[in-house]
This record gives sequence, C-alpha cells and structure tokens, in this order.
Amino acid sequence: MICLALAAVTVAVYWRAGGFDFVNYDDPDYVTENPMVQNGLSLRGVIWAFTHFYASNWHPLTWISHMLDCQLFGLHAGGPHLVNVALHAVNGVLLFLLLQRLTGARWRSAMVAAIFLLHPLHVESVTWIAERKDVLSTFFGLLALLAYVKFSESEVHSPQSTVWYAWTTGLFALSLMAKPMLVTLPCVMLLLDVWPLERVENIGFRTFFTRQFGKLALEKWLWFILAAASSVVTFFAQKAGGAVQSTEHFPLAGRMANAVTAYFEYVLKTCWPIHLAVFYPVTHGQPIWQVVVAAAFVLGVTVAAMIAMKRWPFFLVGWLWFLGTLVPVIGLVQVGNQAMADRYTYIPLTGLFIIVVWGVWELVRRAKGAEIAAATAATALLAVLAAGTVHQLQFWQNGFALFTHALAVTRNNGLANNNLGTLLVAQGHADEGLEHYAEAVRLDPDDASFQNNLAAALARAGRDSEAIEHYEAAIHDNSKFAKAYSNLGALLLEQHHLDAAVTNLNEAVRIDPDSGTARNNLGNALAAAGRLDDALTQYSEAVRLDPTNGAVRLNAGLALVKAGRANDARVQFVEAVRLDPAFPEARFELGRLLFYARDFPGAAEQLGEAVKLRPNYAAAGYYLSAAEADMGRFDEAVAAANQALESAQRTGQTNLAARILKALEFYKSRQPLGEKGTN
Repeated sequence: MICLALAAVTVAVYWRAGGFDFVNYDDPDYVTENPMVQNGLSLRGVIWAFTHFYASNWHPLTWISHMLDCQLFGLHAGGPHLVNVALHAVNGVLLFLLLQRLTGARWRSAMVAAIFLLHPLHVESVTWIAERKDVLSTFFGLLALLAYVKFSESEVHSPQSTVWYAWTTGLFALSLMAKPMLVTLPCVMLLLDVWPLERVENIGFRTFFTRQFGKLALEKWLWFILAAASSVVTFFAQKAGGAVQSTEHFPLAGRMANAVTAYFEYVLKTCWPIHLAVFYPVTHGQPIWQVVVAAAFVLGVTVAAMIAMKRWPFFLVGWLWFLGTLVPVIGLVQVGNQAMADRYTYIPLTGLFIIVVWGVWELVRRAKGAEIAAATAATALLAVLAAGTVHQLQFWQNGFALFTHALAVTRNNGLANNNLGTLLVAQGHADEGLEHYAEAVRLDPDDASFQNNLAAALARAGRDSEAIEHYEAAIHDNSKFAKAYSNLGALLLEQHHLDAAVTNLNEAVRIDPDSGTARNNLGNALAAAGRLDDALTQYSEAVRLDPTNGAVRLNAGLALVKAGRANDARVQFVEAVRLDPAFPEARFELGRLLFYARDFPGAAEQLGEAVKLRPNYAAAGYYLSAAEADMGRFDEAVAAANQALESAQRTGQTNLAARILKALEFYKSRQPLGEKGTN
C-alpha cells in the first residue's frame, strides 16, 4: 500500500512533465541531434553504444535507453519525460523497500522515500531527458544494494551467498554502465555494514579502523575493481571529449575551495531549495570568509557525527553517505565549468534525509503525544516539498523558460547566455541572439563551444572575417573540437578557399569520423574541388551515419547526377522527399531528374509541389512550365512560366528570366487562338 501511494503521489506531482519539450542543453547530443540514437534500437546501435566515447561519456545502457525511446516515441519529448518520471517513482519505492529491509522501520523508511521523491532538488534529474542516466543508474544501484542486503544475510561461502554476490556484481556493473556516479557504491555498502546491518561492532568512530571492518572491505574487492575501472574509462572519455579542465585553467587550490563551498551550498539548498538553476557557474577568487565558514561547517558536522557515532550511528553513516557519494562530482577533477549541480544530489541527499528522519524520531519517540505532532509536521513538510517541486517544474517546460530563469537567479552565467542565444537565433531573433552569444564569450572566452556559436551567428549575419576569428579561437581553446573545424571548413568553402576548406573538414572527420555533418561538408568541398569520387565516398558515409537527414541525401544525389549515375541519384532524391515532404530543393531536383527522363507527369507533380512550397522558386517554375508544355498543356505552361518570370525578375536572375521569356513565346504560339495570355 505504501509503495502504491509513493508511486501515485510522484506521478501526480510530475505528470505535467509529459507535456514538456526537449531543451537545448545536452538533449541535442543525447537525442535530437544524435543520428545513432534517432535510428532506434538496433544491433549496430548497441555495438556503437558499447564501443564509442560520445558526448564526453561512456554509458552504453543510457544510449540504449534513448534508442528505445526513439523506437517507441520517435522524437516526441513527452514519452521520454514520462519514462523518467516512472523510473523516479520506482526508485522511490526501491529506496523504501531497501530501508525497510535494513531497519524494519516502516514509516521512517517511507518518509525518507517520500522526501526523496518530492524534493525540488531532484526536479533536474527527473525532468531533463539527458539525465535519464541519473534515474537509470540509481535504479540499478538500488537493486544492487537490495541484492547486497540479501548477500549479507546469507551464510558465508554458501551457494546462496555466491548467487547474491553475483547479482550484486551484475547490478552494480549495470549501474556504472548507465552513469558512473555510483562508483562509491562499495563504500555505501561498508557504511551499511556499520549501520543498520551491524556486521561490525559499533565502538564509535574507531569502528572504521578495526580488523573486522577491514575484512568487510576486502570482501568487496571485486566491486572496488569495477569502480576503479569505471572511473578510469570515464576519465578518458571526458578527456577525449575535452570536458576535463586543466589545472592551469582551474588551479587545485580553487577546486578545493569550490568543493568545500559546494558541500555547504548543497546542505543549504536541501534545507531551503530556492533559486535553483540548471547551471551554476564557477566563481573564481571566492572570498576567503566563505570558504572558511563552509569548511568549519563541514568539519563541525563531521566531528559531531563522530562523537555521536556510538549512540546515533545513523548520523555518521548518513553524513558520510552524503559526503562520499558526492566525491566523484565535487570538482576535484573538474569536468565542465559548473560549480555544482542539482542533478548531482540525486543519490547523495539520501544520507541527509536519513539523518533528519531518524534524528527527529530519536528526539520525539519518548515525548508524550509526539507521534501526532510528528505526523502533522511530516505531512506539512511533504506538502511544502511537493509545492516546491511543482513550482520548479515550470522552468523545465522548454529551453526559453529554463535559461531565462537561470539568468534571473544566477550571475555571470555564460552557459545560460549561450543557450538562450541559440534559441533566439532559431526563432529568427538573430540580433538579440548574437548579443547573448557575445556576452557568453565575454564571460568565458576560453569556452570553445561559446566561441563556435558566436562564430556561426556572425557568419549568418554576413560578418565572415569575424566569424573566422572566433572559429579559430574555438579551435585554439579545444584542438579536438570537430564541430568548429567543420563549421570553419564550410564557411571557407562558401568563400571559395577550397584547399583551406578541405584541410579543416578533413581534420573534423579525423577527430569525429562518426559525424555525418562533417562528412557531408567535406563531400561538398571535395565536389567543388572536382574530386567527385572522393566526394561520393564522403556522401556515402554521411548517408550511412545520418540516414534521416534529407539535406545529406540531396547533396549525395547531386553528386551522383554529376557522376552520370541518374538512377542512384533518383533513389537519394526520392528518399529526401520521403523524409521531408516540405523540402522544395529535393522536390525540384527530383522533378528535374524526372523531366530529363521524360517522365513529364512525375516531373510536373514534384515541380508543382516545389513551387507551392516556395512560390518564388523561379527555376522550379521554369521546369514546371516545360513539363506542362511537353504534355501539351500550354495554358498551364504559360501560367507557370509567367509566375516563374515574375520571380526571376524580382530576384535578379536575368539569365533565367531571358530563358523563360523565350519559352513563353513558344508556349503562346502553341496556345489555341483567343486563349493566349499576356505577360
């Protein structure tokens, strides 16, 4: 009954997330711009998930879960959002079952699970589609802890203990393959050995230095090896993606100061969860008094927990759970530019929740009539947390809400400016978007992605020389930034600097051979340089990597036409139209190909659609008029030619206009008498 109530309340609070959109932070890398994920679940995709570093991570189970989402829901965000909500609800139930099995305290376990499910700090992990890795990793991690409890209760070296040890190992490995956050799980198991499993005698803080405790640690050797291996793989994945910050950029002293301050801030936000943001920028040169206060708090609580260890073991166990599980993301190895993140608290806060719930119970259990007061207070607390979560949910509806809110509650937030700029540019507010990009670069000139986005905006504004400077700055900041090389190469191609374009695009493909965009751009450059065979090789790879991209298929088709392979080109044009029926260029090229194949009805159909989609498409109108004329439909030919002529004259296409005029004269000469139109 409690399990059902926990799940029902969670779904009720988070249900509106089913109407939320993707956001332009990690969601593009994970889903909306990831062709491998968009292709759905396949053997090739599973192999890719296990064998590739991507988006600075190695988490194959997470990739597979996103592929399954696309298989089931396509690119509709509602499905993945509700899957996250369901996993969060299940995690709360598993946490309840774990604590109840460990302690036998039904209502205290339920209270911890309810706080876990309803706390506003967990909104980010639940409503951010890219954070599927958080809820998925926790799902397997909690199952691993449940299996570990069964192992700990089994007779040593018995067949049953061997089975549960194997289950624990497998589930722990699955958790790490979803997200390496839980590399500290063996340490959590050791804490549970102290309390509440009581597998070691509680003699105060010295418990952790006894031979008995050492044997329990040795028992977990395989799990520590798994954790170490996952840590190494993660480090190399993040370093390969350029996410690991150097000590030159972020000195060790600054990292330590930020770490201790972050611990303090996490506790504050747990108690008072307001001004939550998707990104908290690192503050360099923190006032020393802030660091001292934070360090004194962390040290003071640690000492108090050690002193109370014998009487209240849950205090130290909960506190070390909180401190320890945050170690991988506390910033000693700095990944990215965030000072802290709400999503990092998903598992660690459980330790604080245990302290609060068990601590309050210890304080009130002997007081007369305290049960009613405690129950009332607990109900009020959960109501407040639920209201806070509902309030925080509104900022995750879409990227505009998310990053506008982030700018409102933080200072000097380059990432929020950058991502808001991207949204504004996409909505046609180019000047305003450019301002946000420029502000992002001003705040953090060493961020290669900010430089790249500013460069792209400048290029769209026709400020090519400035764009090139910022592309080069992006490459200087991150020499492995394939997207910057690709974008720079594409811009150089537009300027007809073919050799430089090919050089940069070759580098983009070398760094990221799985980028369909880079291969498509390289194909364009090679085709322009007259290297048609090489271009076709790149287009073929681009189509293989990004088969749902109509523009790639269009370019491949154009190159095939030049190579005299009209039938192969027709396949690509047909597929481009199928993928995007509102793609006028694809319909035009398919229509023109059909026209030269003397399939005039098919040509007229495609060219007519192209003109409907783009009424000023003069070239499509010209070929449409020719197809109509070849079918003997001269009235329709004249009408199409007149529209095409008007478009060509309006857009300054003088040569095309002259050809249309000649065609018009012929069409009119073939019209029945009395039906000849005028220009």
